[in-house]
Amino acid sequence: MKKIAKVMGLALCLALAAGTFSGCGKEKAQDGMTTVTMWTADGGSKAVMVELVNEFNKTIGKENNVILDYEVKEGNLKEQIELALTTNQAPDLFISDGIDKYSENGNIAAIEDLPGGSELVKRYEGHLNYFTHTYKDKTYCLPFSTNTYGLIYNKEMFKAAGIVDEKGEAKPPETFDELRADAKKLTDKSKKQFGIILPLKWGSWVYQELSCNLMSSYGRSYYNPTKGEYDYTILQKPIEMIMDIKADQSFYPGAENIDNDTARARFAEGGIGMKFAVSWDVGVLNDQFPAKCDWGVAPLPVEDVNNKYLQHSGTSTGPYINKKSLEIKDPEKIMVVYKWYHSDELLRELYKKGAYIPWNYDIIKDAKIENPKKGWTEFAALNEISTPVPPTIKADTSGQDTLATIFNNEIWTGKSSAGDCLKRLNKIAADGVKRYKEVNPEYDNSYAILDKWEIKR
Repeated sequence: MKKIAKVMGLALCLALAAGTFSGCGKEKAQDGMTTVTMWTADGGSKAVMVELVNEFNKTIGKENNVILDYEVKEGNLKEQIELALTTNQAPDLFISDGIDKYSENGNIAAIEDLPGGSELVKRYEGHLNYFTHTYKDKTYCLPFSTNTYGLIYNKEMFKAAGIVDEKGEAKPPETFDELRADAKKLTDKSKKQFGIILPLKWGSWVYQELSCNLMSSYGRSYYNPTKGEYDYTILQKPIEMIMDIKADQSFYPGAENIDNDTARARFAEGGIGMKFAVSWDVGVLNDQFPAKCDWGVAPLPVEDVNNKYLQHSGTSTGPYINKKSLEIKDPEKIMVVYKWYHSDELLRELYKKGAYIPWNYDIIKDAKIENPKKGWTEFAALNEISTPVPPTIKADTSGQDTLATIFNNEIWTGKSSAGDCLKRLNKIAADGVKRYKEVNPEYDNSYAILDKWEIKR
């Protein structure tokens, strides 16, 4: 009963808060202005976005009789959106995932079906992924920002250890072998200095810090997009690199009990030579745990310096368009906001203010920033040599061991060999693909099997 009351209460609040949906036909704009609402869960960029939204409302919005009501929601945004959709109280624009469900339910509008939508979509040709941006030959959202991956390193420790270039500047490793050698050279237990820190307790470590090394070395992750199959044996060399570092004892002790916050805080204190990192760590090392050392950002190391591919990156999408809103509000007005939100001008400003790295490096390659946060421009520059991973085939591996649990419990402990474990993961994945297809016979995986996937640098 309490759960029912809670849902009814939230539905009532949504109904009272959004009277604009209570009538039939097009919404009557107040004072000639149309309000376009947008929901997001991204609180990290709230202050910057509010400033830019206010500027939009005073300029582009005013010129087009549009007001953008931008709201950062707390709690589970997806649950709030789904409830709001059932009561016709959803915002005009919202950021979420689940493109297939929203499309099949008729909740979201295809961008091509709106004024100027087809022209907008053409700008992203070659950058749209099925099940992320497109579904059944229609586009429902667009790339917006990206997270890049790199190796952060303590310049002071590198110089003290003599790991420098011809100018005497710190020289980060370019290969797996160099990373191992550097970690060993940087480690001096008498000074409590260690070559690298590995946050194995962090549930995402094996994906964010180990698997991220695959694309740049082999041109793909553990999903092979041209064969349409999972192949975890590609992790053999990166795992050997980590296990060699363990054998050398050139990592910060107690990796099994270190999460990512602890690892970042420890790196910030100094005495740690290297750490795999993501562009979001810029905020952490400048604000949350201000670094006491001089640190830099380098591309991810590769197995063979003469055989490099584009690095892995993770992109975020822009909002969906509420299909119901098109019955109530002028689609032209909604598109004024949508086009502004995806404009190069907005993305460039967000980059300059340290909020986002745009999905396309060309947008910011000539941008100048005064006093950027340390590491921000370096991580942004990595986008020029990075690309998102291609779509993957769906698999039902529920209840099975994962790469993370197998690495921590079997490979790291020495209980099982990496080779045997990776072959087992191949079988788990293959069985999962088969299981998903059996339960969903209508599922067509052809979108995830590409004729060509070539990302050589």
